[in-house]
Amino acid sequence: MSGKKITVLSGGTSAEREVSLKSGSQIHSALIELGHEVKLEDLSAINQIDQLKKNVEVFIALHGFEGESGILQNKLTNLGINFFGSNAQGCINTWNKANCKKILIESGINTPKFLTTKNIKTMEFPLETFLENGFYIKPCEEGSSIDTFAVKSNEEFKSLKQNLVNPDREFIIEEAINGREFTVSVLKGRCLAPLEIIPANGIYDYHAKYIAEDTIIQKAQLESDQINSLCDIALKTCSVCECKDWARVDVMQNEDGEFYVLEINTVPGMTDHSLFPAAAKISGLSFNQLIHEIITDA
Repeated sequence: MSGKKITVLSGGTSAEREVSLKSGSQIHSALIELGHEVKLEDLSAINQIDQLKKNVEVFIALHGFEGESGILQNKLTNLGINFFGSNAQGCINTWNKANCKKILIESGINTPKFLTTKNIKTMEFPLETFLENGFYIKPCEEGSSIDTFAVKSNEEFKSLKQNLVNPDREFIIEEAINGREFTVSVLKGRCLAPLEIIPANGIYDYHAKYIAEDTIIQKAQLESDQINSLCDIALKTCSVCECKDWARVDVMQNEDGEFYVLEINTVPGMTDHSLFPAAAKISGLSFNQLIHEIITDA
């Protein structure tokens, strides 16, 4: 079989630029080793894709707004350019965390309770809503745990609000679920081995994701019925959110054993610290085999 002509889009201008560049570089190398004709592009503006040739297929390694909001996917579709991964609607359904949680709730999928604010700097501590377990501050439209913090007191809330990278956007205030953290990578309609995440400081933040060497990522140690339940939830989540080809579903399990979906990533990281490649490895797939499956029609 002759190789494909593929352009890998990475970089961009979002807060996740550096992660995206690393993902794009590794995908680019894998595709070359697989025998494809590959070009790696650092996308600085969406309009750059107007220059793409119609006989090229696109592998999106852009994290953040440019690669996960649906705008890029919509533009590629309108240009008649094939790409791998979720279409525009799947990205729209998952990019905004509040909108995604509404879809989950309507579909009967557990997700932590939440509220949103467009002015977090003047927001009062939401004591009555989140008194028991505390809560997380997260941007409604961002990934890689940038501007994501755990909060348990008014003093912490006041302090953290002063240290946000970009406070002038919509934030979600989400109930903290005390328990274990899992992630399920979904590849072409099947679950790879679920992973448990155990950060040394107890919070899977940007440092724990991309810098720390003491974050434990291991195959989920759960009974078979719980593994099946976790996978069923991940598959249903991808289905109701209209995700395609590959996606990653992040889940918490509370102390009573109930699972709660936190969010869905339509362009998961592909760095040496990333979860999707780790799940593939545990499932018996090398990085090159994983990339091959993503670009191969079912």
